[in-house]
Amino acid sequence: MIGPIKYISRVLALRKWKSSNSRAIVPLSKVKSAVVLVDSSAEDASSVSRSVKQFFDYKSIPVELLCPVKEQLNYAGYLRKKFRLFNGTRQEDLYISLVTDPEDFAARFEALCSPASFKVGCCQFEGESFDLLVSSPEGVEASQSARFSAIKEYLSKIV
Repeated sequence: MIGPIKYISRVLALRKWKSSNSRAIVPLSKVKSAVVLVDSSAEDASSVSRSVKQFFDYKSIPVELLCPVKEQLNYAGYLRKKFRLFNGTRQEDLYISLVTDPEDFAARFEALCSPASFKVGCCQFEGESFDLLVSSPEGVEASQSARFSAIKEYLSKIV
């Protein structure tokens, strides 16, 4: 349970930063830039980061990686501006979250506040945050690499 001040901070932050952009499923051919949130606490975080960079480089899509660590989070629990705003703004068309913890406020904040028109995630957060949800079968814990591979497969099929 979080304290009342932290709770109020989170509610106010979401109210201030929540994206109101229209959303739709967009094919990769129309994506101009992407942001991928990697779970930095997972063992395969560095290999997934390389895989993400390689995939988007191959598709000629600029990508920014968010790998939040405790030192980059503010009191409310989301990334400080200097770690989440690239060049002062964010204008991605595709947002992917590889986080599977529904209690991770930093991941929830990024999903709800991303200006992307197409959002892909691995677990639904409160507030209907994703357009495409890719999850592992009941009782099976998939690695981040496996989740990203499944997302790549689905993204490649969208025309």
